[in-house]
This record gives sequence, C-alpha cells and structure tokens, in this order.
Amino acid sequence: MRKKGTYSIDEQDNPKDTIVNEPAQALYGKTLSASSILMINNFDMSEPLERIHVFRNGLSKQSFNKLKEATGLDYNKLAAALAVSPKTLQRKDTFDVVQSEKMYHLADLYAIGIEYFGDEGFKRWMSRPLFSIGNIKPIDLIDVSEGVEILKKEILRVQHGIAI
Repeated sequence: MRKKGTYSIDEQDNPKDTIVNEPAQALYGKTLSASSILMINNFDMSEPLERIHVFRNGLSKQSFNKLKEATGLDYNKLAAALAVSPKTLQRKDTFDVVQSEKMYHLADLYAIGIEYFGDEGFKRWMSRPLFSIGNIKPIDLIDVSEGVEILKKEILRVQHGIAI
C-alpha cells in the first residue's frame, strides 16, 4: 500500500515503486543563497562587517539583473521593493547602500523560498494570500524589510511543520 508523502513499504510493494515526496531542496543538489543569486563572492558575505563593506561599495547592475531573473519580478515591483522609481533602476550602474542592502535581503528571501518550495512553487506561494499573515499576499510585503523578515519566518514555520 502506497501513501503519497510517505515512505512506508508493505511486503508486496517494490521499493522502486514507492512514492517519496521531498522538499524542493533535494531537487537542486546545491544550496541556493543570496550571494549566488546576486553573483557575489560568498566569502564577502559570510561576516556582518564584510556585508557592510559590500553594501557600502554598492551592488552592481549585474547583481540587480540576476535578482530580477531569479525573482521573475518586473521593474515596477522591484522598484517598489527597493524604494526607487523604475527609471532609476534602468539608469543605475551601482546601487547605493540602502538599495544594495534591500537587494541582498530580497535575494535571501527568494533563496530560502526557492530552496524549499522550488522555483514555481515559491512564485505560487508568494502570490496566494496566507491566513497566517492576515490573508495578505506575501508579494505585497516585500517593499518593507519587516515584511521580508515575516516571510522568512513563515517559510521556516512551514519547513518545521508548524501549522499555519
């Protein structure tokens, strides 16, 4: 008898035929991180003082384009998340401290979400209202750092099986 989402095997089942549902992390093989999304050397982001240094130097247009690609968000949604106009995003070659920091935290949220839900699964999760956060769509919270932190906590709750 096979049950979806379990690894129970009766004597008559062949282990090769058993259905196992694992989190998306098992599908990716390597760990996705904010640094890998933004194409930043992981060593540069391992310590808080190093992150401050990177943020003060500003993230590049290339990092922004990789973030845009990873999130699938358009210029308008990313502009709102970074608190700038869409025109500013198109003109920038290097982003200032605040924008760089926001890009990093947004990339971190997407890395955590994609690792757990998978790319398409996380995009669906972001677009559906969640009861646990007052029936708000997660995508509507990414323009505020506290909103990004709430979403990270919600993903951790789901990962640990805490009912939402």
